[in-house]
Amino acid sequence: MANNSKTYFVFNERSILISYNHSINSKLISNLSNTRKTIETHLNDCIIEVVQSINSLLIIFDINKISANDLIKDLKRIEDIEDDLYEPNKTWQIPVCYDLKFAIDLENFAKEKKLSTSEIINIHKSKLYDVLSMGFLPGFMYLGFTDKNLHCERKEVPSLDIKKGSIGIALNQTCIYPQNSPGGWHIIGVSPLNFFDLKSNNPCFAKPGDKIQFTEISKKQFQKMKKEKTIKPLSK
Repeated sequence: MANNSKTYFVFNERSILISYNHSINSKLISNLSNTRKTIETHLNDCIIEVVQSINSLLIIFDINKISANDLIKDLKRIEDIEDDLYEPNKTWQIPVCYDLKFAIDLENFAKEKKLSTSEIINIHKSKLYDVLSMGFLPGFMYLGFTDKNLHCERKEVPSLDIKKGSIGIALNQTCIYPQNSPGGWHIIGVSPLNFFDLKSNNPCFAKPGDKIQFTEISKKQFQKMKKEKTIKPLSK
C-alpha cells in the first residue's frame, strides 16, 4: 500500500516495512527519526521494536495484539502527529586521533586522492554527520555524508583486524568500529571511546537521527583518554 511518498509493505507475519521514496539527506533522516518516536510513543502497547534504516522503518509488532492490516491503518492515522514531548536529537562530539600509528590507511588514501594527510583530516572533521542507521556490528554507526573529495570504494582486500574505535571511510559515508572486527573501510583514525556497552541501559549512546561531530586529539591525549575508561562522549 502506498501513501504519498511512503510505501507500506507486509514484510512478514510480524513486521511492517515503511519505505520512503525520498532523496537520502538530513531532512529525510530527521523525518524518519521523528516518525519512529511517534510510533514508539503512540503504538507502544502493540509494538515490539522499530528499526530505523537509511530510508525505511521496520516495525516489529505483537501478532497477538494487532493484525498487519490494522497496524497499517494505525500507522497512517498517527503519521502526521507532532509531539513536543520528544527528546530532541543530539549532536555527539567524538574525539579522534588521526596519528599514522592508528590511521593505517590514511597515507595510501591521501595518495589515491592526490591530497595531503592534513587535507584529508581537515575535510573529514569539518563536516557534521547524520547517524543514518545502525548495523553490521552492535553499535556500528553509518554516518553521512562525507565531502565529495573523500568519496571512495571499499578496499579490494578487506582488513582482517580493524581495531575497536577505528574511524573508516567508504563510498559517501564514514563509520566507527565499536569492536575489533574484519572490515573493508579505509581507516583514517581512531577514537578512545567505548561505542557499545551491554551493561548500560542504552548500550549505544547514539541513535539514528542524531549527529556526530569529530574533534581531533593528539596521540598523547588518545592514550590518556584510553586509560580513563569512564570517559563519555559529549552531547549538545
